[in-house]
Amino acid sequence: MSTGRVTVRGEPSKPVVEFRRILVATDFSEGARGALEYALTVARRFMSKVYLAHVIPSQVFHFVSPESSADAIQKAKAFASGELRRWIDAAAMSDVEHEELLIEGQVWPVLQELIRSHDIDLLAMGTHGRTSQKKLLLGAVAEEVFRLAECPILSVGPEVRLEAGKKTELQRLLYTTNFKPHAERAASMAFALERAHRAKLTVLHVAEEGGDPSLEGHEIVRDFLVKRLKKVIPAACKDVCEPEFLVRFGEATEEILRTAAEQDTDLLVLGLRAGRGLAGQLPSATAYELVRQAPCPVLTLRS
Repeated sequence: MSTGRVTVRGEPSKPVVEFRRILVATDFSEGARGALEYALTVARRFMSKVYLAHVIPSQVFHFVSPESSADAIQKAKAFASGELRRWIDAAAMSDVEHEELLIEGQVWPVLQELIRSHDIDLLAMGTHGRTSQKKLLLGAVAEEVFRLAECPILSVGPEVRLEAGKKTELQRLLYTTNFKPHAERAASMAFALERAHRAKLTVLHVAEEGGDPSLEGHEIVRDFLVKRLKKVIPAACKDVCEPEFLVRFGEATEEILRTAAEQDTDLLVLGLRAGRGLAGQLPSATAYELVRQAPCPVLTLRS
């Protein structure tokens, strides 16, 4: 299974992140439409192949009588096939290599197999922020994918707004780190994206309030943390990357969201700690809240 190749190759001054194959999971919602738009932005930059996949949940046919199931499945496939074609036409994907995938089954196991069999480098999906309960924070399917997928995930949450007629771009990137190993792995991708898109990158650390609350105390801590932030620059980028280093004080989720809004961020990048993929082992509450509330897509990488 792909674990998301973050490869820096070629000239040292031109690090390249490889997104050769992108899987877009769609349920035909507005969030999924946004995921397709941003996936195409990445695909056009990196000449990727895009797989647009819809899974017809097998459980929906449990309530259909056996004599009617075959007809119901056929009608569901015909409808979904038509929707996939309409989405492709509306997105003007003729300049992007692509393939439609229409499969019946349980959503996550099907997507997991597609990630493995097609050696997917990036999974893009829309999410639903329907409840404050953590288990359902992103919607049942999105929560399962977010918890179990090993490849990088591009999540388009309910607060992301696409403007009609406006081309999606990745001009302002925000990479947030808490200096832990899972965050540091995401640094390579953030800096590679900065170079590939000629984007403006901000590297952010949020420090919890504590210790000396005075302005002078904050400045001493800020200077120390900025020095730590500068150390996350990958070796290939040290002489060519020009990020802004930013330290803020307060609650992590609140400050990250505030920074993203103030800077009109196009993409938020963060790392997720590794897990064993078992029920109940969810990524951090901060990561969940960022995906649910961020005004821009969120790119997550699992260590």
